[in-house]
Amino acid sequence: MVLTTGTFMRGLMHTGMERTPGGRAGEGAAVGISKALQDLGFELGRLKTGTPPRLKRATIDWEGLEAQAGDESPLPFSALSGRADALAQGEITGAAELLSGLIERFPLLEQVECRKTATNGQTHELIRANLHRAPMFSGQIEGAGPRYCPSIEDKVVRFEGRDSHTVFLEPESLRSDWIYCNGISTSLPRDIQDAMVRAMPGCERAEILRYGYAVEYDMVRPHQIHATGMTKLVEGLFLAGQINGTSGYEEAAAQGLIAGVNAVRWCASESEWVPGRDEAYIGVLMDDLVTKTPTEPYRMFTSRAEHRLMLRADNADDRLTGTADELGLLSQTPLGRMRRDLFARRQEQLHRLRALVGGGAGPSGSGGELIRQMRGAGFDWCDLRALVGDEFDRSVLETVVAEVRYEPYVERERREVMRRRATERSRIPAWMDWSTCSTLRAEAREALTRFRPDTLGQAGRLEGITPADLTLVSVLVRRAWQERGEQ
Repeated sequence: MVLTTGTFMRGLMHTGMERTPGGRAGEGAAVGISKALQDLGFELGRLKTGTPPRLKRATIDWEGLEAQAGDESPLPFSALSGRADALAQGEITGAAELLSGLIERFPLLEQVECRKTATNGQTHELIRANLHRAPMFSGQIEGAGPRYCPSIEDKVVRFEGRDSHTVFLEPESLRSDWIYCNGISTSLPRDIQDAMVRAMPGCERAEILRYGYAVEYDMVRPHQIHATGMTKLVEGLFLAGQINGTSGYEEAAAQGLIAGVNAVRWCASESEWVPGRDEAYIGVLMDDLVTKTPTEPYRMFTSRAEHRLMLRADNADDRLTGTADELGLLSQTPLGRMRRDLFARRQEQLHRLRALVGGGAGPSGSGGELIRQMRGAGFDWCDLRALVGDEFDRSVLETVVAEVRYEPYVERERREVMRRRATERSRIPAWMDWSTCSTLRAEAREALTRFRPDTLGQAGRLEGITPADLTLVSVLVRRAWQERGEQ
């Protein structure tokens, strides 16, 4: 079973002094799950998140507000997005029968610009004068909120030297009349939200369709799960998403993938799958959760990954498609076959382009000279295309430019990964009783007992574990396996 409770476990919404049970506007709270988990022995925590007010599009004065356009060439989530025309021209198995479906299932949506406004001194004075009515400051909310997405009242207090904060007015969809006010998440009372919004340029007559609110919810301290998402207390129970102390959206979706894959594999008595920290950001996320104790909703940043030069967006297909196929995540439908063919085409192009670059991109070219040129400032995929022609996809050109530019650093990282791999994946017996290991420091025993790491790699990343502790832990683990083997 995979449990994904979002913000609903004993969810409580706050707008000013008003409190309403629920995990989202218009939806009630899940009141029994928390007690059931506590009865099983799980340690719970309490976190908080929030959302901004939504405005009615027609009541905003859009004239004079600075336009914020989207990316000129947006990077789609799926490699199939917007590929109908390209596939029609290529030799992709089953393309013809899927083109109409692709256009519907993987469209490139119309890009809609946002507009920019801002808070001002009037807004900030209003907020300061009403902090006693703000649940975060009145003591009404107990849970910790996200550090990197603070509410507007939190911004005003924490950054008192700022006289303005940017607010982006974002359409919620192509057809909706609702405008999302990105930058003023709040749980202030309704009358203060009205005054705060109408003090912003362009919003003087704005009508609020839904007021902002904060929501508190229960979560399970993630040191109680394995990196697969399965709990240590209850075999076969997997947790994913905000229940593990992360923020929602991408972090929650990533955990859903890990928990779903491993739940199916556990039911089939197959081996678990967790990507390493050098293989995917999902691996970094899961490892951080099981080796740290988040005191606020965890967010994934590139800075959390020590091997981020290896975890680029341009090489995600190359890193993970083979694994996805091995795990059975690529379907056997025509769409799945097309996905495999696209991957094979990309690998063939990468192979040819790497050979061209190594040979100087021409019969008489100098590979070394071209590589020096590609590592120079300002060189991009357009420059490489000018040298090698139009036969290569843009994504392939971008990958090869990145590979050449970062090659010395990536190679150094690979050597470090290989050096640590044996230790990283060495399993720790589940029966280890760290409290009896008197040769370890008390702080180390406490950390190992609380987190119960599955591998030496995880143990080495626990707070309170020194390199000397890890050396001793590896000796104790080796001895434990030997003794069990003798028995």
